[in-house]
Amino acid sequence: MIRMQLVITILKDYRLVEDLLLRYIDIDVTGATVIEGQGMGQLLGDVPILAGLRGLFPGSGKNSFVVLAAVDGSKVDACTSALEEVCGDMSIPGTGITFTIPIGSIRGLKDSIH
Repeated sequence: MIRMQLVITILKDYRLVEDLLLRYIDIDVTGATVIEGQGMGQLLGDVPILAGLRGLFPGSGKNSFVVLAAVDGSKVDACTSALEEVCGDMSIPGTGITFTIPIGSIRGLKDSIH
């Protein structure tokens, strides 16, 4: 049985999202979805009494883009490498975050795009 993983990446720069998706195609990741959203700092920064907190959240003035990619567990390292090639050092505050979650069941994912 193949152990599927959901690779979740949150980025602030849409250009990086596009570049990441193109790299995913290169490594045969077939199913990725992008959701635009707002981070905690952005929402709290809009509340007048809490506006001073915005500085605690790097990149809080911009929307976030959540990239969800369901992949075979063996592709997680390739996804991480692709992300690092596109975004550089993820430890820089405000760049983004990435993590994985095991998928118990999946239906409808295309096997390959090549």
